[in-house]
Amino acid sequence: MVNISGHMSKIGLIVMSSLMLNTSFAGVVLTGTRVILADGQNEKTIHLQNVDSVPALVQIWLDDGDENSTLETSKAPFVVSPQIFRMEPNVGQTVRVRFTGADQVAQDKESLYYLNFVQYPASKKQEMDNNRLMVVFKNRIKVFYRPKNLVGNSAQTIEKLRFKFNSQSKQLSVTNPTAYFANVQEVRLLTSQNQLVVNRNQIIAPNSTVNWAANISEATAKAAKVKVTLVNDYGATVIHEASLSP
Repeated sequence: MVNISGHMSKIGLIVMSSLMLNTSFAGVVLTGTRVILADGQNEKTIHLQNVDSVPALVQIWLDDGDENSTLETSKAPFVVSPQIFRMEPNVGQTVRVRFTGADQVAQDKESLYYLNFVQYPASKKQEMDNNRLMVVFKNRIKVFYRPKNLVGNSAQTIEKLRFKFNSQSKQLSVTNPTAYFANVQEVRLLTSQNQLVVNRNQIIAPNSTVNWAANISEATAKAAKVKVTLVNDYGATVIHEASLSP
């Protein structure tokens, strides 16, 4: 195993997240935008490719929602093999992700985790031994554990969402009654005057309700419709229009 931590005390790190940076700047890319362990599946193989012209050192771990987690601190019930590896230019790497927490999670709904992979740029040993600044590329994608025999299917989630406007609090309530996470890219209220963006980029957990500010009148809300855009299992967007519940 490659020792990374032994050099960290001498190197200043700048971590560039894929959420803030176009991933084309990073040499190592992951096939797919999410990992789904369906029907109680406990193991998945993921594929990475170093599309750069220089080697890279890669570290992988999973977390249960803590963006600040590390390989050493994460408590997510997964085993990753290999966890740390070197990738030569223009070659691929297969990584096995095994879920060990099936007996610890609810069996009537999805569970959500996150896979992190960090790319350390190639460095000569002499450079590693000197004080210097290192730019690190971090990517984070969703991992869904989907037990067997869940009611319905994930493709139906967008049509099952329920929307209700509260005129007193000026909020739009969105209820997800399904066993699946709703990966909301955008929600708009369509009125006769305009389109109001209510929220972007939020996940609604199974069997839960969220409330978002919506500064419109009750009269406007009665005639309004909701346009919701979700990200599906394949990373593509799907759009649905719905009426507000009374």
